[in-house]
Amino acid sequence: MYLKAGIILVSLIFIVSSVSAIPPLPYEFYGNATINGAPIPAGTVISAKINGTEVGNITVVDAGVYGGSGTFDKRLVVNGDEKQIGQYIIFSAQGMEAAQKVKLYAGESQRLDLTFAPGVSGSIDASVTPSQQTNTPDLPKTEPTKAAPMIGAPIVAGLLALVLFARRS
Repeated sequence: MYLKAGIILVSLIFIVSSVSAIPPLPYEFYGNATINGAPIPAGTVISAKINGTEVGNITVVDAGVYGGSGTFDKRLVVNGDEKQIGQYIIFSAQGMEAAQKVKLYAGESQRLDLTFAPGVSGSIDASVTPSQQTNTPDLPKTEPTKAAPMIGAPIVAGLLALVLFARRS
């Protein structure tokens, strides 16, 4: 009986310790796109990369436009991780990189018109100031308090389960 309770306790501790950080919200893009001055053809895939790793893509449905501004419109969704926030997103299509580049911020949606042409790769910084940083009140400075670590909750729950199982037998 104690073996069963011990297994439950160890399982609870393992589950809590294996929980990882929540990834940042995606950054979404939509807008017009041209290749060599002409509207980007339908069926073209526009990719977003950070440091050479693809972090999102979208297939153009209507020539000259990718994604949409409506609430339920499809957009080019960039899913970067915390380490990539503030790094540049490079857009590419048909082997060319867009003139526009943007710094990754979490939870943003931006209209970004893309221009693909040889020799213009990343020449325009189209980064915007993240909206979550605007109108943020300054919080008063307080002394930090020492809180009990969250690992204590499953240990207490496991011990309680152990006591309950011991009483049953």
